[in-house]
Amino acid sequence: MQTDISAVSRLLCGRRVLVTGGGGSIGSELCRQILRCRPAELVLLGHGENSIFEIYNELQRTAVHTGGDTPKLRPLIADIRCAERIRRLFLEVRPEIVFHAAAHKHVPLMEENPAEAITNNVLGTRCVVEASLAAGIDRFVMISTDKAVNPTSVMGASKRVAELIVHAAALRSGKPFLAVRF
Repeated sequence: MQTDISAVSRLLCGRRVLVTGGGGSIGSELCRQILRCRPAELVLLGHGENSIFEIYNELQRTAVHTGGDTPKLRPLIADIRCAERIRRLFLEVRPEIVFHAAAHKHVPLMEENPAEAITNNVLGTRCVVEASLAAGIDRFVMISTDKAVNPTSVMGASKRVAELIVHAAALRSGKPFLAVRF
């Protein structure tokens, strides 16, 4: 399946876009790609101070060299499991589009730390989804994994439950809330 880059660019151009897990491996690459689409504002939300600091500085340097209108970059440090903090941030920022990439993803580590997989991947996703609904976002995309298909690990099961939370939000809101599997 091919991605229609021009359609994605039109969707993101001039919009307020928020990426959870913005400092992670997938989140930071999403931020790089989103920046090319010239959003009005790109909000990098992450729990890790160092990773958000690094991608924020990289994107600032990149934005300066692209010419034209430079998107506003906004780094935010927060834990997606803190429902009230996430809700307040979303109501303040008012993102129009959310890419939810924050997750614990390493299968062996999550087998050793199942409570972290559940609280981060399931409860954190619920917090982000509820904050998105409260803020009236237009679109929500959760980054999932092929391990959510017939899961055989705690991590896979936690991501499958997270997908179900996103699907339920789509049904409740009638808005495009979706999960994509990598």
